[in-house]
Amino acid sequence: MMQLSIYLFFMATLMAVLESAHFLSVLLVLELMTLSLFFISCLMLGMGGSMCGVSFGLVFLTFGVYEAANGLGLLVSRTRASGIDQMSTLFSLSF
Repeated sequence: MMQLSIYLFFMATLMAVLESAHFLSVLLVLELMTLSLFFISCLMLGMGGSMCGVSFGLVFLTFGVYEAANGLGLLVSRTRASGIDQMSTLFSLSF
């Protein structure tokens, strides 16, 4: 299971580099990276019965949800402003 989680993380990293056309696809890849890091931390820390492991898991998932909400908010505001969700136009200055 650990090898699968590590493989999932590296494939998500590769997908983030290669698939950078649309903002939504990058957000989905970031969520995949967060999920794989959560699996790795669960397996490494042994979050079975200790209260410290459970609280770490809740905090980690809370930050994952926070990241997703901020990303979707940026996607909506960017799409409303320009009409497209292309990553190539994200850093262009248009006044």
